[in-house]
Amino acid sequence: MISRTVEEHREALLTIIKNSGQFDEDGLDHVKTTLDAHFENPEEAIWLTAIDDVPVGAAYCAPEPVTSGTWNLLMLWMKDGYEGRGFGKELVSHVENEIKNRQARLLIVETSQLPDFSSARAFYEKCGFNLEAEVKDFFAAGDNKLIYTKAVQKN
Repeated sequence: MISRTVEEHREALLTIIKNSGQFDEDGLDHVKTTLDAHFENPEEAIWLTAIDDVPVGAAYCAPEPVTSGTWNLLMLWMKDGYEGRGFGKELVSHVENEIKNRQARLLIVETSQLPDFSSARAFYEKCGFNLEAEVKDFFAAGDNKLIYTKAVQKN
């Protein structure tokens, strides 16, 4: 089940993100700040939670500044052991429906080209995203940013 993220999900989601090992303390602080800002103003960005009795994943999507109808899927994270069970695809589908209702025309997602992110890249491609661009040495020397895009339209 997918639901809007509420404060009761906060600690479980932060634990999932921390346990991923992909975020340093600054990254975790940024996620906390972004999540708390969502609770104060839930109309701006979209936070969704995948639930299987307890929170098992999250998606965070926000409008891209100084664009017309472009949104960025900034985070899509699953609890260990829940990958490949359909929750990620459901989260992406719900994000797409939400942004369509907000006059979105383009959804982007950014990830790394490093081998550790190969399953993320394959997942985005399965969800209909296309590799649009690569920015060399973006995250760190030798760690390029890949930008995937997907056109969205209101039904």
